[in-house]
Amino acid sequence: MNILLVADSIPTPDRSSADFRLSRLLGILAARAATSYVAVGLERQVAKLGPAVTEGYREQLRQLGVELVGPGLGAALAARRYDAVIFEWHFPALDLLDEVRHRQPQARVIVDSVDVVFNRLEAKARVSGLAEDQRHALATRHRELGVYAAADLTITVTDADADILRRALPAAPTLTIANIHPLQDPVGDDPAAEGRLLFVGSYARPGGETNIDAMRWFCADILPLVSQRVPAVRLRIVGGPRVDEIDALAGRHVEVLGFVPQTQPYLASSAVSIAPLRFGGGMKGKIGEAMSFGLPVVTTPVGIEGFGLQPGVHALVADSAQAFADHVADLLLDRAKRRAVGLAGHEFIRQHYSDAAAAERVEALLRLIPELPVDRLPVTKRLGRLGRDAWNRHVGWRLDSRPR
Repeated sequence: MNILLVADSIPTPDRSSADFRLSRLLGILAARAATSYVAVGLERQVAKLGPAVTEGYREQLRQLGVELVGPGLGAALAARRYDAVIFEWHFPALDLLDEVRHRQPQARVIVDSVDVVFNRLEAKARVSGLAEDQRHALATRHRELGVYAAADLTITVTDADADILRRALPAAPTLTIANIHPLQDPVGDDPAAEGRLLFVGSYARPGGETNIDAMRWFCADILPLVSQRVPAVRLRIVGGPRVDEIDALAGRHVEVLGFVPQTQPYLASSAVSIAPLRFGGGMKGKIGEAMSFGLPVVTTPVGIEGFGLQPGVHALVADSAQAFADHVADLLLDRAKRRAVGLAGHEFIRQHYSDAAAAERVEALLRLIPELPVDRLPVTKRLGRLGRDAWNRHVGWRLDSRPR
């Protein structure tokens, strides 16, 4: 089976939980099917990260057995006949889905939602109360659902996301492939970790507002309450890119570290992982990662959406500043409780979100692909694209080749 995955950029698994999930999925796919990859926004990524860093991430894909094709979607679609074309996020599919339908009419078109974006934006609008946030959420909902309706299958990260889409698009099929968290040895009881909190997140917009809001809320309303009971408490904020809102939080109890190449040393040397998220969507990679290391987590009802975990057992959950602060302080002051919550979370990840669990879902996807009915490009769009192709073959190329 030939699979093409279309994304804006090469995955950077050390910078984003979504990219970490994508890299693991690509490795699982490549072990079971001929898997190609095209980054349609590669030039922007090279301009941002530089050629050498970008090439390092490209080489990581090659090591997984993934073939890089392109440049551009047109060259990728011309490379071979595909059984399925998978878009990562709905954003690139907005402009490119019709081109896939036109050039590869036999291919099933699948969209990996990663995060039901309009749901996250609607939650943000409820928190902010701003009319502009409400308008943005509504416009995104219209565009995003249009893409899912046009696809042959939508992949969701959680069953809760699948339920949201089923309510909006009852006829659109979905398949859940959750985050993937390879199990690590549970972190030890490092005396140096006493009093240390950890927050890991990306602050790139869009999407980064979730983590920026979480840290501003925690530092303003929760951390002062924690410090009353644990005067030596220290929060380390990890992740990039550097943004003014996060840098401004640095102080007596807060250390802003920015991007780090590996989170493992910080997870291993912390006592508690926090995720004070007030809005968001999908499954929160920072929470699953901490649990995979056996680090106890304190989060909110938003943070545990989609996990199916038991509050108070696998993680501690609170929806107010005072309750959140109490959970954090209780764990910092009670080593046995920290250990019990951390190990319960570790076992939960082993059972539900390991590589083995993800491989079963990917195999279900590969079995499903041949059974999916293929939607066709409407006649008017097909004729329009045929006319455009004819123009480019017989006339357009002549104009492009003229001296300028």
